[in-house]
Amino acid sequence: MAKTEKTTEQVRRDTILQAGIEVFLEYGYVSASVDEIVRRAGGSKRTVYKYFGNKEELFAAIIASLAAQMLSPLGAAIDGDSTLQTTLEKLGKAYLDVLLREDSLAIFRTVVSEGQRFPELAKTFFLNGPNAAVTRLSTYLDQQVNKGGLKLDDTHAAARQYFGMIRSDLHMRAALGLELPTEDEINREVNTAVAMFVREYSV
Repeated sequence: MAKTEKTTEQVRRDTILQAGIEVFLEYGYVSASVDEIVRRAGGSKRTVYKYFGNKEELFAAIIASLAAQMLSPLGAAIDGDSTLQTTLEKLGKAYLDVLLREDSLAIFRTVVSEGQRFPELAKTFFLNGPNAAVTRLSTYLDQQVNKGGLKLDDTHAAARQYFGMIRSDLHMRAALGLELPTEDEINREVNTAVAMFVREYSV
C-alpha cells in the first residue's frame, strides 16, 4: 500500500512539474503564474505548494529536471572503448544538440533575464547545467590521463575550454534569435575544436 501511495505522489508531482515547465517556458519566470500551472495540472495551489513550497522552488526544480534531461545524451556520447577523438566528436555534437534545443534556449533566456533578481535560480541552472556537463567531461579526461593518453594538469579547466570552443558563437546567435547554425557549421566547429584539443593535450 505504501509503495502505491508513493508512486501516486510521484506521478502527481511530475504532472505539476511538467505543467510548470510549459508555463515557465511560455511566459517566463515573472509572468508565469501558479494559477495557470494549476489550471493545466489540475488540483489546487495547496497541492503545488505541498510539493514545491513556492514559485521559486518550483522553478528551481524545473531547471534541475530540464538539466538532467538535457545532460543524459552527453553521458551516452562518452564511450570508454572509443578513441579520444571519436568520443570528443560525439560529445561535441551531442552538446550542441542539447544547447540548441528550443527548450534549452528558452530556459537559458529566462535565467539570463531573471538571474540578477533571483541569483539562486542562476546558481541552480549553472550547477545543474553547464557545470554538470564540465564535470562529466572532466571525469572522462581524468580517466584518459590515468591511462597515459593525455597530458594535462587540470582536467576541469580543459573541459571548460573544450566546451567553450564547441559553443563558439553558435549558441549566442541562437539564444539571441538570430539564426540556428547549419549542420555544416556544427560539424566544422566540432572538428576544429577536437583537432585543437587533441593536438594540445594528447601524449
